[in-house]
Amino acid sequence: MFGLNGKNVRHHFLGVYGKVVQIRELVEVLDQVFDSFHKVNTISRTMLGQRKASAKKLDRMR
Repeated sequence: MFGLNGKNVRHHFLGVYGKVVQIRELVEVLDQVFDSFHKVNTISRTMLGQRKASAKKLDRMR
């Protein structure tokens, strides 16, 4: 069995903290990617206009 000392505990929590920081950075990048897709989608819709099928679908939703 291993002994608990301050160095091992500190090393463990620094490792966990590092992974949490990496996950936060990943979530930020994914959020930026989805925001970019949303912006591109919005821009393309304004440039191309709505398709007839989409307009009919929106009318049915109302």
